[in-house]
Amino acid sequence: MSGALDSKVALVTGAAGGIGGAVVRRLVADGARVLGTDVDGPGLERLAADISGARVHAADITSPEGVESLFAALDAAFGRIDILVNNAGIGGPRTKRLHELDLSEYDAVMAANLRAPLALTRAALPLMIAQGGGAIVNLASPAGMHAVPRVGPYSISKAGVIMLTKQTAKEYAADGIRCNAVAPGVTDTAILDGLPKAHLDQIVAMIPQGRIARPDEIAAMIAFLASDAASFVNGSVVLVDGAAGT
Repeated sequence: MSGALDSKVALVTGAAGGIGGAVVRRLVADGARVLGTDVDGPGLERLAADISGARVHAADITSPEGVESLFAALDAAFGRIDILVNNAGIGGPRTKRLHELDLSEYDAVMAANLRAPLALTRAALPLMIAQGGGAIVNLASPAGMHAVPRVGPYSISKAGVIMLTKQTAKEYAADGIRCNAVAPGVTDTAILDGLPKAHLDQIVAMIPQGRIARPDEIAAMIAFLASDAASFVNGSVVLVDGAAGT
C-alpha cells in the first residue's frame, strides 16, 4: 500500500516496542509523516536511527504533563494529526486472582492501557474535528473479549479499550472521524523472551494456523484501518490471531 498514507500525519504510542516499531515502519513506508513516542528514550533513539523519516519524542502518556508535551511536540513538528495509534500498554500481574491484587496494581494497568488512550483520544479529537476528520486505531486484545484467569486487570483494561473504540466511533462519525481496534493474538515480540519452549509450543498448538503472529502482520492491519481504503470501517474490532479466537 505504498503511498496510501501520503500527506497524513500519524502519532504512534509505544513506538519503541515490537509492534509499535513495526507500525512506525509500515506507516512511513506508506507515505505518512510519523511521530513515535514511548517512555523508553534509548529505544526511541534506535528507532529514529533505523527508520529514516520517523520523528520521536519521549513522554509518559499516563501523566497529563506527558500528554501535553507530546501534543506540543506534534504541533511543532507537523501542525496537525490525521492518525492516532494507541498502541502503548502493559501486561500487569499474571499470577493473581482478583482478591489477591493490590489496587495499586490494578490502577497502574488501567492508567497505561485505558486512561492513556482516552487522554490521547481526547486531545486528538478537537484537532481532527477542526481539520475535517481523522482515524484512530486502538490496540485491544482477545483478552478483552474473553476472561483470562489471573490477568484480570489486563483483561478488564482491554475490554475498556473496546468500548472506548465503539464510543468514539459512534460519537464522532459525523465529524469524519473513524475509530477501530485491532486485537492481536500472540505476537513475536520481546514479551516472549525467556518463555520456556514447552510453554510456547502449547500456545502455538492452540492457533489453527500453527504459528504466532509477526509484528509486521499486526502493523499491516493497523495501516489499513488508518487509510482511506477503510473509509467505511468504523467501530470495528479486528482479530489478527490466526483463527485462535474463532
